[in-house]
Amino acid sequence: MTEANKITLSFCKLLKKLEKEKIPKRNFLSAVNKRWLTLFVEEKYLRETTGRTKYIYCPNNENLKTYLKTFGISDLDSYINFLEKKETTRAEAVKVASNSKQRKGRIFNGFFLKSYLPIFAEIKNQKISLQPQKGTWIYIENYKTLKIEKDITIVGVENSETFTFIEDYKHLFENIKPLFLLRYNNNSYIEWLQKIPNDYLHFGDFDLSAIAIYITGFKNKFKNKKCTFYIPQNIDYLIKNSKNSEDYLKQLNDNIVKSVNFENHQEISKLARLIKRYKRTVEQEYLMIIKT
Repeated sequence: MTEANKITLSFCKLLKKLEKEKIPKRNFLSAVNKRWLTLFVEEKYLRETTGRTKYIYCPNNENLKTYLKTFGISDLDSYINFLEKKETTRAEAVKVASNSKQRKGRIFNGFFLKSYLPIFAEIKNQKISLQPQKGTWIYIENYKTLKIEKDITIVGVENSETFTFIEDYKHLFENIKPLFLLRYNNNSYIEWLQKIPNDYLHFGDFDLSAIAIYITGFKNKFKNKKCTFYIPQNIDYLIKNSKNSEDYLKQLNDNIVKSVNFENHQEISKLARLIKRYKRTVEQEYLMIIKT
């Protein structure tokens, strides 16, 4: 991670406050902190209230801690102390930012994979299992030599908590041989997906932002690849009976949402119309509860 792309000390301190309380949005004053806030809100690790005075809050501290690990931050308190020091040792850098070369840390090159099926892969002609114990992930750094069978469908998962407990969603993927991929804060997973012939299925929330991320962050970057968005059969019922209208209203101002013409993408155009018709959204976690 370059200095320009590093999470700022002031933003980290705001995250620390958010572990215990909501704070006014106006506290995110600088342009770079506003940029980080936008990212964390878009990824749904932070939320924004409605009303005249906007507040930011953290809906799940454990999910936030997991997400921070994708930036090399294993412990927020230690990382804040690290940034406050004028000089650091390589040992300190390894401990709090997973980096022995740079003082302020950098991002890893790679991504997370897992499966609840006995799926195997090859890295440098060595066979490895992609079926970790429940609640754990497999991190792939040497992705350029990673090979998998062609009949495996790559399922991109947006939410880290869903990824952790993906076994609880296996009833949704009975007709495919799924290998689950969690987006990481680099382009390694895109490079790998562009290289392999396997089909891609996106598993996200059922809202306009998630669809826009699927289109701009994945589909538009793949050529000659079968790429689609997971939609349950009873999505009409789910959206119609959802009580979540707040996210829909917020996402109307999302720049990514504004940039996409959903009607140009046949596989999600009906879903987008349903969301706009009922002005409601559905989070993917709901599918684990109701066992669609």
